[in-house]
Amino acid sequence: MFGRLDGWDLSKEDLTPHIPRVEEAHRRLLSGQGDIMDGGIPMIGWLKLPLELEEPHLLSIMESAKELSGSVDAFVSIGIGGSYLGIESTIASLTSRYYNQLPRERRNNRPEIYFLGNNLDPDYISDTLDILRGKKVAVHVISKSGTTLETAVAFRIMRKFLLDTKIVDLRPLVVVSTDRTKGKLRAMARELGLKTYEIPEDIGGRFSVLTDPLLFSIAMAGIDLVQFWQGFKKMAELTSGHTFWENMAMVHCLMRYMAFLKGKAIEVVGTNSTYLYPLIRWMEQLFPESEGHKGKGLWVSPSLYTEKLHANGQMVQEGVRNLIETFLILEEYETRVDIPFDEQNLDGLNFLLTGGTQEVGGINNKALEGVALAHYEGGVPNMTIRIPKRTPYWIGQFYFLMEKSVALSGYLLGHNPFIQPGVEAYKKNMYALLGKPGTEDRIQSLHRLKSSIEKIIV
Repeated sequence: MFGRLDGWDLSKEDLTPHIPRVEEAHRRLLSGQGDIMDGGIPMIGWLKLPLELEEPHLLSIMESAKELSGSVDAFVSIGIGGSYLGIESTIASLTSRYYNQLPRERRNNRPEIYFLGNNLDPDYISDTLDILRGKKVAVHVISKSGTTLETAVAFRIMRKFLLDTKIVDLRPLVVVSTDRTKGKLRAMARELGLKTYEIPEDIGGRFSVLTDPLLFSIAMAGIDLVQFWQGFKKMAELTSGHTFWENMAMVHCLMRYMAFLKGKAIEVVGTNSTYLYPLIRWMEQLFPESEGHKGKGLWVSPSLYTEKLHANGQMVQEGVRNLIETFLILEEYETRVDIPFDEQNLDGLNFLLTGGTQEVGGINNKALEGVALAHYEGGVPNMTIRIPKRTPYWIGQFYFLMEKSVALSGYLLGHNPFIQPGVEAYKKNMYALLGKPGTEDRIQSLHRLKSSIEKIIV
């Protein structure tokens, strides 16, 4: 379903004039042509990765993760952005909502898993350290340069934490993923003799879910990397053809591009599953950071339905009509929760038992159907992506489909989707305000800027 763009219904015929352009973009992407360079390197290694990986390599990563898992109580993955979201979203979508609270045997003898380096909130860091005290902890830090501030600070804190627990030799407990040859982390790993994984130079962070560093952390939760990779590989094959209607990545890309052309600015991505919601948080980085150049692109707003209907549902239904909506639907829940029959029917819910929706999953699905129809009638065009089951195979397919779609989007929008120059603006200011050597000129200009800002006090 897709339509009602400012009173205009989108049909196949409306897409037709744009199809040759997206087909040409696909040909150029696969042949390595176009604006795809970062520092002189074509950033499309993720395209060929599913076809180049081999099962024995994945099994070796799983074995390394299993070996480390058996020797520790907790595992801390340190990273931010693409070095964090792909790990967190995959583990969260494929394990229990209360994974860390389960007894170890219910976690397949795997350690508790925590994340640091994804923010600079001291209370969050302190709470994480509190929960780790008294446990044997392993650490995996992921940073290409080794100088990303959030990650570097967290890694320094965790090194001290380990040393304070009388750990003399960090080698059995610390894994480093960084650039193959250069950077502060590579130098530190050499100096301390730490186990390392390489971050490929031709794959950016938000496209890196299938790279060794992220796979190692994902495997710490006992997730089957072979199934995961097979999902990526299958979607790479399914989206390899140049015929538009047979390539879902091209279709998805063009639908979103048409919405942008009609003045839409926000893509609300809603799901019926608590476990698919983390995947949307991954999309929240992938699309805005890849598309948000030169005043273009769609902002991704994650929504868990029906929860968010009681938070911002009014805005979606009747607010500014600058929205499109994508539904990410889980077709088969892992469990069935039946609605109990109540003889007294004091809450008036017995009608659910006679209306064909005798279990919570069925009610949830009907609710989402009602949401889609209501929002469509309210002028919000929508489309649906369906994931059959919560398995590594289907989640892997989803990741590659989204990566391919956003890469094509860069060609249509007219910019390089593999760089993020705007992100550097805050870093320059942050380092200057923190007094990093070499930023003296910048700090002076920041002081002038701050003094020129008019403050309104109420």
